Amino acid sequence: MAVLAEEFEVAPRLEQLGVTKPELLQVVRAAVGARRNATPFHPLSAGGLLAYLAGTEQLRRVFLPQGWQTCRRDNIESIFHPELGIKIVYQNADRAGDSIFDPIAVSKKGAGAARAVELGQYDLFPESREQEVAEITAATWYLFVYADGPDVRAELSCPIAINDEQFDQFHERILLVQKGEWDSPDPLADDAPPVDFEVSVSRKN
Repeated sequence: MAVLAEEFEVAPRLEQLGVTKPELLQVVRAAVGARRNATPFHPLSAGGLLAYLAGTEQLRRVFLPQGWQTCRRDNIESIFHPELGIKIVYQNADRAGDSIFDPIAVSKKGAGAARAVELGQYDLFPESREQEVAEITAATWYLFVYADGPDVRAELSCPIAINDEQFDQFHERILLVQKGEWDSPDPLADDAPPVDFEVSVSRKN
């Protein structure tokens, strides 16, 4: 399994997949921001649901103008690139962005996700494709986002299989945010330092 973590290897590989790290981080920021909108009055699962909704929405806002398409095959909300023959799915994670341990999805993975992973195995590298690949056989990549307060980690990874309702091994993992690398404080946080404004007062004549 390849684990790419250094910028010199991450950037060109993401380019092969038709995305960039700044674009994917836009999705991560949207998901993390939405999770923080959950209050103690919401159901316990609200943070994860809000993150999933915002993450999926932002994936489409960022990438659909670039030729990606909305895909809902097998009831899995994703984006699909018909020329590259790949799909990307937003996924909340209990673990992600760890160079040693594989990511773990928050939710259990069902038969639809297992089919998407299994049918996308035959060709992972878009440069070797000779014709457009149908959605059903597209290699499926997951944008895993882990967020626990200020600790945010993320990766774009391609699983080999799903067993016991969880991802089981990966062909390739591209680490986007590792532990301690998240440097984007919430500008709307209550503990943000006050901003001083210089007010000019003049007398009316």
